[in-house]
Amino acid sequence: MYEFSFESFANSIVGTWKGEGSGIFPTIKNFEFIEHLVFKKDEERAVIHYEQRTWLKPSSSQKRRSSHWESGFISFENDEQLFMNNVHENGRMECMNLNEIKVSKDSYQLLFESRLIINDERMQTSKREWIFNDGKLNYEMFMGTKTVKQQLLHLSALLIKEM
Repeated sequence: MYEFSFESFANSIVGTWKGEGSGIFPTIKNFEFIEHLVFKKDEERAVIHYEQRTWLKPSSSQKRRSSHWESGFISFENDEQLFMNNVHENGRMECMNLNEIKVSKDSYQLLFESRLIINDERMQTSKREWIFNDGKLNYEMFMGTKTVKQQLLHLSALLIKEM
């Protein structure tokens, strides 16, 4: 097992990631999307800023359109409380605990779980699992809503880091 180093982790993820994913949930129609995700590291503090944008893939009846825009911070400053805070273009804000980090020779696996969600009464809980491995990011996002209480898979994507 390898020990986590913020500098090594941050240096390995900083940059632009692009790829595709899909979304499912019992209360919506399945969809596919294109995603751009940019990570930037604070030069003085153990904090990473990210900006995530997605566009629904075009279908025969519609052209590509903006779907999701999110910006946030992941803080590694306090070993006692690692977290991610973000805001979405629709006003939803999430505070998530970074509950688990697994490190191996070529990969990092992070597990975020919601602590607080505000400005969106539909969403009750969320969880994100990110796996960075050799220039690829696989992630899954799970959520529980007012209608569907059980946390179910909502999004999954594969992104490739641009060199």
